[in-house]
Amino acid sequence: MNKTLFIQIAVIISIVAAYFLIDFNKVYKYFQGEVKYTVQDTNCDLHKSACKVVLNDGKEFTLEVFPKDIPLMKNLKFKLISSEEDLENISLNIYATNMFMGYFDLKFQNLGNGVYEAEGTLPTCPVGNMQWNADISLEKMNERTGARFQFQTTR
Repeated sequence: MNKTLFIQIAVIISIVAAYFLIDFNKVYKYFQGEVKYTVQDTNCDLHKSACKVVLNDGKEFTLEVFPKDIPLMKNLKFKLISSEEDLENISLNIYATNMFMGYFDLKFQNLGNGVYEAEGTLPTCPVGNMQWNADISLEKMNERTGARFQFQTTR
């Protein structure tokens, strides 16, 4: 009888430990796979105009940055227009591709009618001519897709 009680307690402790020690979100994302990004047209320049990305499923995202010169160490506004009007928890993940400058996860505010806005500041770098990716990802039950916008900044 003591052996049965010991086994039951061990099982309960194992379940509680698994609950606190396993990151189930990572396990879920592992089974979804890597994000499949669709990149903006290489001829589009966020310094001059908004850029559009159309995903394989037909969803459209248009990103515009203000001010157009995309200065470093100054407040930037990112305006996103989406073909879907009620996206929840959508964010813009910005990172440099030619040097590690950190990751900047900017949360979009839903302004209605498929228009979203986020604000943030990019750090300066003594090297200059930084290449940046600005990623938006969408998660479905069986896959992760996203739009990738690219731009460059100077010192």
